[in-house]
Amino acid sequence: MSEKALKGLHASIDLIWKDPARKDYALKALAVHGRALQFASPELRADKEVVQKALKSDGWALQWASQECRKDRELVLKAMKKDVGALKFAAQELLADKDFALELLALNGLAYEFLSAELKADRQVAKAAVTQDGRALELMEFQGDRELVHKAVQQNGAAIEFAAPELKEDKLLVTSALKNDTSAYHWASQELRDDRELWLQICPERSERWRSVRQVMEEVSKEGALLPMVGDILAKDPEVVFRAAVQNPSVLRDAPELRNDTEFVLRVAQQDLRALAFAPELSREVALQALQISGNALEYLPQELREDKALVLGAVQTTGTALAFAGEDLRADPEVVLAACAADRTALLYAAPELRRDKAVWLYNGATPPSFDPPEEPVEEPKKDEEEV
Repeated sequence: MSEKALKGLHASIDLIWKDPARKDYALKALAVHGRALQFASPELRADKEVVQKALKSDGWALQWASQECRKDRELVLKAMKKDVGALKFAAQELLADKDFALELLALNGLAYEFLSAELKADRQVAKAAVTQDGRALELMEFQGDRELVHKAVQQNGAAIEFAAPELKEDKLLVTSALKNDTSAYHWASQELRDDRELWLQICPERSERWRSVRQVMEEVSKEGALLPMVGDILAKDPEVVFRAAVQNPSVLRDAPELRNDTEFVLRVAQQDLRALAFAPELSREVALQALQISGNALEYLPQELREDKALVLGAVQTTGTALAFAGEDLRADPEVVLAACAADRTALLYAAPELRRDKAVWLYNGATPPSFDPPEEPVEEPKKDEEEV
């Protein structure tokens, strides 16, 4: 953010503190940061126009809207379109309304997570969710329902991960998933994973090409999940595995020797940080090397390292938004939060609530807020005759 834009942002946010009840001030502030709604007066947080302005930039601003606004279908839909997670702040009566739920699911199947328990148990609702987004299967108790699982894998082959174990042995179902997304291989039963003929049946044109190292490397560079099917020898070749892992880091699950090679994992992480998630153990020394690639490597470090203040400070100083992955205590540490904000002001969104509401943190963008020490009280000299008494 440029210095000019930053000054404008500070000035806009400061308007709400000057007068939380002035609508024109609120609208100007909310145009640049929706979560500033939390500082507006109760009357303005109940004003639909004001809330709409906040939701236009940030769906999570819904949490500070009045109860009436959280019951408003139009406002809730607007919030969900910005971020499906904003539904956690919608009125419960809306999330228990089947017609409204189906309207939400037609736009985003993952809205299923926030519906009432009664609606989650409704098969029609579950079917609507997986039809729009197969990943919704993870959120429901219908994982053994073959028809619903089939719907899910038709939309997203990788949704087979969330199917009941017996359905991962269903060759027709797994074949359907594989045709949609070859990464579904990782979630099939071991018997089907070992069935190379199944793969060749799905992709018969590969039977000849897979005899050439050059062709194999070209193919796994485009579709890393194919790695386990290229044959035992090539599936262990470091360069073939590297090409596949850069395209799809999850293939490291099936390459235990290379997954244990720190240098190899860091090499893949240079291209895709997700490779760090498959390393069996990350020492502090390796973590430092990973954080030199990007502060966002913090996401893949063990919990104890995400609570290491020195490591976290190094991460947020280069990538402010890495604050999202810091330990809870550090997200409430002013020194860490100010360092993150200095690198990227949006990091404030990941700070502990008490710091998100701290005016000094909002306005000084990571700089040390000025302190104003009260002047020393003058000490009166005792009068001469009093000293003599």
